[in-house]
Amino acid sequence: MGNLPAGGTRFVGREREAREAMAALRRARLLTLTGDPGVGKTRLALRIAGRAQRSFPDGVWFVELAPLRDAELLVAAVAEALEIYEASLATPQDSARTLLEVLVDHLADKRALLILDNCEHLLDSCARLVHILLRVGRDLHIMTTSRQTLGLAGEQVLPVRPLPMPDPEQTPSLTAVSGSDAVRLFADRAASASRGFRVTEANHGAVLRLCHRLEGNPLAIELAAVRVRAMPVDRVLRRLDDYFGLLTEGSSTHLPPLQAPRTAIDWSSGLCSPLQRALWRRLTVFEDGFDLEDAEAVCADDGIATDDVLDLLTDLIDMSIVVRVPPERLCRYRLPEMIREYGQEILARSEERTRVRDRHRDHYLSLAERAMAEFMTPRQALWLSRLRLAHPNLRTAADHALAAPGEETVAVRMATALGRYCVMMGLLSEGRHWLHRALEYGRVPGRVRADALWVAGRLGVLQGDTTTGLDLLDQCRVLAERIGYSQAQRRAVQFAGLAAMFEGRFADARALMSRALESNRAADDPDGQWLTLFHLSIVHSALGDHEGALSCAERSLAICREHGAVWSESHALWATAIATWQLGDGAGARPLLRAALDLKYTLSDRWGMTFCLEALAWTMADADAEAAARLLGAADAMWRSIGSSVHRLHGLAEPHRWCEGVVRGALGPDRFGQAFDEGAALPLDAAVAFGLGRSAHAAS
Repeated sequence: MGNLPAGGTRFVGREREAREAMAALRRARLLTLTGDPGVGKTRLALRIAGRAQRSFPDGVWFVELAPLRDAELLVAAVAEALEIYEASLATPQDSARTLLEVLVDHLADKRALLILDNCEHLLDSCARLVHILLRVGRDLHIMTTSRQTLGLAGEQVLPVRPLPMPDPEQTPSLTAVSGSDAVRLFADRAASASRGFRVTEANHGAVLRLCHRLEGNPLAIELAAVRVRAMPVDRVLRRLDDYFGLLTEGSSTHLPPLQAPRTAIDWSSGLCSPLQRALWRRLTVFEDGFDLEDAEAVCADDGIATDDVLDLLTDLIDMSIVVRVPPERLCRYRLPEMIREYGQEILARSEERTRVRDRHRDHYLSLAERAMAEFMTPRQALWLSRLRLAHPNLRTAADHALAAPGEETVAVRMATALGRYCVMMGLLSEGRHWLHRALEYGRVPGRVRADALWVAGRLGVLQGDTTTGLDLLDQCRVLAERIGYSQAQRRAVQFAGLAAMFEGRFADARALMSRALESNRAADDPDGQWLTLFHLSIVHSALGDHEGALSCAERSLAICREHGAVWSESHALWATAIATWQLGDGAGARPLLRAALDLKYTLSDRWGMTFCLEALAWTMADADAEAAARLLGAADAMWRSIGSSVHRLHGLAEPHRWCEGVVRGALGPDRFGQAFDEGAALPLDAAVAFGLGRSAHAAS
């Protein structure tokens, strides 16, 4: 369990530090890896985490903080990495819980390892969060990487120093040189750049002197190693010596601390063509990766033709300035953090900084708005996947838009698009954060403001804050009626109905949603229709009208299938199954739930998978009590893994209690407990396979 990123290039050396780190994690619950930029703190943290996985049954979770610029989103970023979803069906008594409280509750009983990577720019916020989490989670361990320590009591600190190597003045043997970590790293990366490269009797002295010149810094060594593709290692050393010599006016002393890796980057920049350098500095606007389409959209212009971006990008990859991000099939790229920082400094001093950042903002605004425009199409799943990958860049684009003077309209559109994505991903606090900032702007076109109001209102309702949500929706309705904006009018009524449902005013909810459904149908708005019907199905069930619930769910499902919108279809399948089960047809409900579960699994929707496993247990209660108990256990583990509970959600607690009572009565407490525990112990893939009827113990 966990989310450790796939490995990139082969890990070399650091055995002593890895052993020390493992020992530190055994004797303390907070370990910070410190060191200079480019020294390999993140790579070492991932190496340690991989070795420690068996010690943490509740997972090893990696949170990349370098792309995060707003400290207010730290908790949201950690919750997202842990795949914790804010309850979108929270009961009124649960709605007051903050996301921090959800995170704390989730980790309180977990034996897990949380890795916070690159904390230095959010040091105070990270220290406060770590203090809170460790105080509550008695079995929680945290590892951070940072250029500075957190300064907390009990913090174990492991300095990550440059890679060791022999002193070249002692003329060590080939064996001694080849066995050092610095030279092993150089040899590994050089062999990747130039097939057949080896450290030999003839070149080992030059390799050692080069690594020594670079102070054993891994990033600097990797940048130099790729040069063997173009010239022998002794010529690489001479050129590097000449360059360093100019900086130190011929002195034989080493450069000051941190200067060797930075100077190696500067040297690499000097070997680039003007267009390669231009692409390098422009790529630094991306957070946590980009693909070719992103690079072409943001970096072309001002001297770089769109058709030239791929060739220039390939050049930078060959120089190790840009790296491929695993898995390779996605064709995504990133800049190592220190190389990115260097390029950002160059970009900040250039005349094109604002133009590049504006193109970045406009690209991701277009991406998000295209995704919403094509939401009810066969591209729905593809768009959701792409928006997940783009999320750090969407954040950066929104931050830039909201900070730029005179760009109020673009800023509100950006926050609205990001807010709609946050609705789908269960990132309710983050969505509200962006829209709260955006709605402070008063002078924006009426339609732009109306869209922001209904999205913000929907987020408030989903989070259980129906008072604020209804106020925003009412503002939207008044504005939309005044300017004649029918889509916003429909959404305001539709989500006012959702608020009524959350407050238990089911007759009011039915009236409002029925009104919204008619207007959505008249406007030929399939997105509004399927979702309103989905919610109406829940409302009819609450009113005891299960025939009406099934009719609404089946109509919702038909619309989703007509448009090929599989994420929406998975919701409608679940609603159809629930209504079918409520009408007494458990056997008919199970294939619908399994179809929904299969889609949810394909879409990596853990929240949806949990709902499906829970409901499958209900349908099995009278048919196969032992299978139902296992499903309850699997669902319980999933509820805990996403930071929620079936008891906190509208409409689910009562059938859950009924199911547990029936199954416990049929099996007896001992057999029930055993089957429940077996289900709870299943890994995610096995739990889904069991739910789908593909494992040995699954009932038909």
